[in-house]
Amino acid sequence: MDQPPEGNPIPVTPKWPLEDDLPLVYANQFAIYETDHEVVLIFGNFMPTGFVFRSQKEIEDYLKTAEVKPLAKVVMSHGGWNALLGLLKTKMDQKGETPHD
Repeated sequence: MDQPPEGNPIPVTPKWPLEDDLPLVYANQFAIYETDHEVVLIFGNFMPTGFVFRSQKEIEDYLKTAEVKPLAKVVMSHGGWNALLGLLKTKMDQKGETPHD
């Protein structure tokens, strides 16, 4: 069996496909937890976008039983989590925003 070459790792720059090929989902609810080895992000939608209620009672009835619809669960290493936080911070700094804006 071949052994990996010794020395410095070879830098890799992944090529991304067009983002138009990805499904688009709208999330307005988020959950996060972590284990010893990874961080788990869960994205969901609490109320379908574009849902129209005809009365206050319909709203109240819906909210009594409404549940978050899970959309995606994303698992990453702690290193990936730190990289994601760095990207988000850079984007917020570029826009002059703080996490509470």
